[in-house]
Amino acid sequence: MSSEIRYLSTEDVAAHMPPMSEIVSIVEQTLKAHGEGQTQMPAKIDLAPGDDAFLHAMPAMVQTTGATGMKWVAGYPKNKDKQIPYIHGQVVLNDVETGATTGILDARAITASRTAACTAVTAKHMADPNSEVMTIIGCGVQGRANIEALLAVFPDTERMLAYDTDVAQQERFADEVMTTFDLASIIPPDAEESCIGGHVIVTATPILKEPAPFIDPEWIQTGTLCVSLDFDAAFMPSCLDRAELFLTDDLSQYAHYKQKGHFSKWPDPVADLGAIVAGTGPTRPDGTPIVVSANLGLGVLDVALGSEILRRAEAAGAGTMLSQ
Repeated sequence: MSSEIRYLSTEDVAAHMPPMSEIVSIVEQTLKAHGEGQTQMPAKIDLAPGDDAFLHAMPAMVQTTGATGMKWVAGYPKNKDKQIPYIHGQVVLNDVETGATTGILDARAITASRTAACTAVTAKHMADPNSEVMTIIGCGVQGRANIEALLAVFPDTERMLAYDTDVAQQERFADEVMTTFDLASIIPPDAEESCIGGHVIVTATPILKEPAPFIDPEWIQTGTLCVSLDFDAAFMPSCLDRAELFLTDDLSQYAHYKQKGHFSKWPDPVADLGAIVAGTGPTRPDGTPIVVSANLGLGVLDVALGSEILRRAEAAGAGTMLSQ
């Protein structure tokens, strides 16, 4: 007997995406399970087609919920010149009992939303609870998702500072944030002014094999949380010298990428988010510490969020059914 696979397009995924507050909760609970050893997640399998492009296979299982599958994702920085998205990919989900494929979901919005929610969880545990100014470096899809996620845990945010080397994109981003979130948006002329004064700094620039980091440690005020979503592309290694605590979302993945040549001038993190959320890792240091977290992106978060989207689509009878 053949079974059917539910295919969810970009539009289908968007229509059944949970509210960001729920995504943050899904991510936090999945990180807790990860920290408690209730997940399976091998290191990413990488292909390098050149020009800083990448393709990753990211298998994962969340044993507490049965969410099982893999994300196959590509990131091509030069796609911007072709006016097509940087990220392409699919999340493939399986029935944990039979192994049958149950869903194929467009991965772009899932990638943006779970990454942003992971930033929000990081900030919930490691940022100054009185944080009111958010800095976004890189005004693309990921930047917008991160503002939405940060507002879910810091609803009293007063303003956003945003910087991008593409001034037109920077201005569009600020306008969209002001319109969508009713949040004061400032677009400084350079990265330095964007970082100075930020209580949380999120960098979402392209990941580069030979980075030229530009964020100077002197731009970071005490008490700031710095979240790197672009590996070692933005923060100078000397920024880590000022940090009282250096984290990552997964220690084994960080070690995997360091072995492949990334983070060559960065130290090893002291803990990962799974341990912190599970209560076995460090808490935010007293006083006004600078905390840095390198969030690399976890397959367990893709399958966890993808499974919830698929559940909602199934309940609504949405998507296109494919025969196996």
